Amino acid sequence: MAGETLTFPRIYILRASQAPRALIFVTHRQKCWSLHLWDLEAQRVEPGGMFFGTLYPRRCDLSPDGRYLLYFAMKAPGDPDWPHQFSGLSRAPWLACVLAWREAGTWTRGMFFSSRASGRPEIHARGYLHRGADVADLCPWNIESTPSIQLAAERRIGFVEADDSPPRDPGDIWDERRRAVLEKPRPGGGREALRVMQSAFDQGEGRVERYRNYYRLVGNDGREIPLPDHVWLDWLDRDHVYGATLDGRLVVCALRGGELVETWSHMFERMPRRKPAPEWARRF
Repeated sequence: MAGETLTFPRIYILRASQAPRALIFVTHRQKCWSLHLWDLEAQRVEPGGMFFGTLYPRRCDLSPDGRYLLYFAMKAPGDPDWPHQFSGLSRAPWLACVLAWREAGTWTRGMFFSSRASGRPEIHARGYLHRGADVADLCPWNIESTPSIQLAAERRIGFVEADDSPPRDPGDIWDERRRAVLEKPRPGGGREALRVMQSAFDQGEGRVERYRNYYRLVGNDGREIPLPDHVWLDWLDRDHVYGATLDGRLVVCALRGGELVETWSHMFERMPRRKPAPEWARRF
């Protein structure tokens, strides 16, 4: 928005659906990113790759075991042999492409790990592989194209459309004409839940990919408590949530008396030093 003061760092999180791992995207300033792997059991944050260009975290996916990353990116022209827009498969939290696809523009919604491969993996758009066609059959996961739907990554970790979410217009092929409301109940039962709604385009401080998530905590009495300082949240277990805040921190909060009480935090104060990806991160 014209005249807006941009605040950094900004954070977006991908959670592994079958492992206590999360991948953190941190944008320190425009077109300057770092990636970090968050061990949700040990509460340890490990730095990984850096990227200078445009990343699209909402169109990315972390494999269910937390080992692989599918991402979509755009970088400034440089290497004439490397596409300007591309999708990559890498070893989290690094960005060195084991597989890479040439993209014709920014219309793609990205790809996701659909299931564990048994035999030759099913890989979306094999014919557009720019790198890795000779090793693609070593991929342990089947890969599909992500459908055009709001909050696709949040849906993959158990958020579902709430009963009061506005319906999608059948003619809205990009799912852009509504503000869907998703919710995820507290593990173990009860009325408590987290609710999330995506901001309007280019609205709200702390945006990532031109949108921001807004969260509410539904109490046991059904009352909704706004959580304006959190830009990403999920249940860690029955009594805790984890996520990211508007001021650029990772947090764990305990649910006490119907409120969230912060018990752990990690601040991204400055950019990490750039390092090459280790050898293990350059292969399956």
